[in-house]
Amino acid sequence: MAGGHRTILIDARVNALPGAHGLARSVMKLVGHMSEPDDGLRLRVLVNPRHEQIFPLSELPAYADVIGTDVTVFAQHRCWELARLIRAVDAAVLYVPSPTFTPLVRPCPFVVTLHDCTIESNVGFAGNWLRQAAMRTVTGMALRRAAAMTAPSRASLTEIRRHYPAAPNPTLIPNGVDVRQFGQVTATAVAAARARYQLPERFILAVGAHRPHKNHEVLVRALAAVPGDVGLVIVGYFDPNFRDPLPGLIAELGLESRVKLVPEVAEEWLPAVYRAASVFAFPSLAEGYGIPVLEAMAAGVPVVAYGVGGAAETVIDGRTGVLFDEQSAGALARAIERFEGLALDEQALRENARRFGRERFRAEMAGVIDRAAGERDDARRSA
Repeated sequence: MAGGHRTILIDARVNALPGAHGLARSVMKLVGHMSEPDDGLRLRVLVNPRHEQIFPLSELPAYADVIGTDVTVFAQHRCWELARLIRAVDAAVLYVPSPTFTPLVRPCPFVVTLHDCTIESNVGFAGNWLRQAAMRTVTGMALRRAAAMTAPSRASLTEIRRHYPAAPNPTLIPNGVDVRQFGQVTATAVAAARARYQLPERFILAVGAHRPHKNHEVLVRALAAVPGDVGLVIVGYFDPNFRDPLPGLIAELGLESRVKLVPEVAEEWLPAVYRAASVFAFPSLAEGYGIPVLEAMAAGVPVVAYGVGGAAETVIDGRTGVLFDEQSAGALARAIERFEGLALDEQALRENARRFGRERFRAEMAGVIDRAAGERDDARRSA
């Protein structure tokens, strides 16, 4: 199977895990952002092809070989079977998109990304204390054994060092965004997206799963203080692990005609949905990075965000959006009102997003992975 080539193996099995939209999207984008390896290496992607995929495998680059397995991310009882497969493709390094999904048996070094410590920071964000404790244990074990670990923001690195001081070689690598994908949306595409998803003429957009830390409730409450011709569109699936208060809250406030909940937008339609929005809102209470913030700016749409975590590192207050520092509906409504009075330049928005473009991400992530693979080869030669 190896065909004489060492392998950079990307574990994308999470793309077949229902509900894991964020992680699946990040790992599929990672593969798409990576260049074709040189130095005799081959890029391979580990997937569960018999399961329904969140994002189509056809979107993977032609130079990425797809390696199929029916060992799912939670089938740890089949860890030796997975290890034999990893060995068969002669993996120089394995990339794992989250410590939670790290294989128990690994015949090569692995690099892992920890996006944030949201679950560790608040038991309510975890769902219950048992899930929080389990995640802490699994994450700590994985990080202690990793050849390298990456995080997307300085805020994430700070939290990781606080919760997991033994994490090895923590490296800051902001997630990349394809500015061209979001910046070249035609008026025809926007009109088609409006028709397909029945979008209002003027609306605030939020993108993210319905989970407590996303804080969509404060956004719904803030809408009541915003002029009545402005709607709210929340794109994201309902996480069954948590009670979703939004439908009841929307009814309680009498906002049924102004709020639209869209469980899913197809990837090819997402840039046009962003472009159709008047402003993008990101009130998340805890977020390591928040790739939708950069996608909105790449589409030329200003951002109103709670000024913590990754948003404070990507949004330039008064230039690419507005940051607010009090978690209340009133503060968010005032931030939206302040935005209305600003004349923000679309080109400045896109230039800011370009600072976090996929070229930077590709170079920095490839460097970490290549170093881990090189350390393995050095160890082999010295043995």
